[in-house]
Amino acid sequence: MKFGILYNVEYHPEIHGSPSQYYEHILDQIQLEEELGYDAVWFGEHHYSGYSFGSPPLMAMAAAARTKRIRLGTGVSLVPLHHPIRLAEEYAMLDVLSQGRLEYGIGRGFIKYAYEVFGVDEDENVRRYREGTDLLVKAWLADAPFSYQGEFYTLQDYSFFPKPRQQPHPPIYAAGAVTPESYEWAGSRGFHLATAFFIPDREAVRQGIAAYHWALTDNGYDPAQREVAGVYQMYCGETNQEAHRHGGQHVFDYYHFFGSLATRRPHTSPSFDRHKVMLEGFAGVSYDDLDSRNLILIGDPDNLIERIRWAQEFYGTTYLLLEVAQGGMQPEHVVASLERFAKYVMPAFRNGQEEGRA
Repeated sequence: MKFGILYNVEYHPEIHGSPSQYYEHILDQIQLEEELGYDAVWFGEHHYSGYSFGSPPLMAMAAAARTKRIRLGTGVSLVPLHHPIRLAEEYAMLDVLSQGRLEYGIGRGFIKYAYEVFGVDEDENVRRYREGTDLLVKAWLADAPFSYQGEFYTLQDYSFFPKPRQQPHPPIYAAGAVTPESYEWAGSRGFHLATAFFIPDREAVRQGIAAYHWALTDNGYDPAQREVAGVYQMYCGETNQEAHRHGGQHVFDYYHFFGSLATRRPHTSPSFDRHKVMLEGFAGVSYDDLDSRNLILIGDPDNLIERIRWAQEFYGTTYLLLEVAQGGMQPEHVVASLERFAKYVMPAFRNGQEEGRA
């Protein structure tokens, strides 16, 4: 089992100070995460005031400069909003400068505002996503100048530089949430999968993963060679009571922030219908539901070990991406949770070990 950290953090000036202090807190945490043995750190992309990162590759490059081993990912890069050659160039440079540590997560996003900001027709999002990804991969693989003619992008005798350090290209994780076609498309391309285990409709996620595995097999790929990465909100407390006190309200606030996005700027494209239902589900869920249905990882170490084993059985996950600083959580509480999780939880899933705390 792999364990990574996903930062989709909300900026709260009363907690984080200035923007420069805010980013310093995160970079300090990433250095600690490397020391504690976490496998990767991923950065979200959103274009909504104070939430996540407008430029994941810049944040990843800052993290690369402070670390040596930990892998650097995107959770996720919003391909439809950008020219795919720009993405190919930026992330190839990141892979080269980080000595081959990129894990490239891709997706369409779910916030209408981002499409408005970039002037992209949301009705084109699926077609732009798939064409953009295909062109990006083509550029990474190209050994000679090439031309391209698609619905949205045209190139003539284009030479790509630099080639990514990882060959044939960095691992790509395609997002799947509540749309079955997203899972099937990820499998048809042979990509790894990135999904979310905090989605209230757990069965839709499990069925999506099954569809992903079917598509892998149907297209000649071995599911055993592909990761199923899932996102959870996590707080590891000394006791269950302490975990719910310091982590519970922050996670609950985060859920309701997500739910509010369904009504602030509702999508009009049918391709986002399922996302709208998902966001409305966030707004209506109670904290007891989150806890009792294993939609969150909030508890003491033994509790979290039990929940992760359940996720392995229910979803077949091989890789957990943990959101650890959500809802305006104090940095010192984030650090304490990271340390406890690394000391008491991660060893139960390394090298075949299964024990919790002594």
